[in-house]
Amino acid sequence: MEREKRECASLTKIMTAYTVFKLMERFETDETTLITVSPEAAGVIGTSAELLEGDTLQIWQILHGLMLPSGNDAAHALAEFFGGILKKESDENEMKLRKEEADRAKLEEERAALGLDAPEDPEPESNSAS
Repeated sequence: MEREKRECASLTKIMTAYTVFKLMERFETDETTLITVSPEAAGVIGTSAELLEGDTLQIWQILHGLMLPSGNDAAHALAEFFGGILKKESDENEMKLRKEEADRAKLEEERAALGLDAPEDPEPESNSAS
């Protein structure tokens, strides 16, 4: 018996939903958090949950749009939302690493160029003879 090849869109949508649940857990995001549908998400081609630009829906509602009609628009809206959170976290981590590097190297000029606070002046060491 030969099996017919099928598109893996349903599996992709399942993995997208799984990823959303993991991200919700990681960032302590509630399923009632609101997402506003962007023009890009509303304009995605393919199967659709019929989201409209400017719609404001809960994550839970968009997940239904992802899974029931296999909405590409819903997948895009969720990706934009959580992608924004991940980008913000990445930017914050990058700035923290830069600040730590500047602190370690005591490069006040680099700190100023990056717009970071100048490190506090260390207490002068005492020159005591033993």
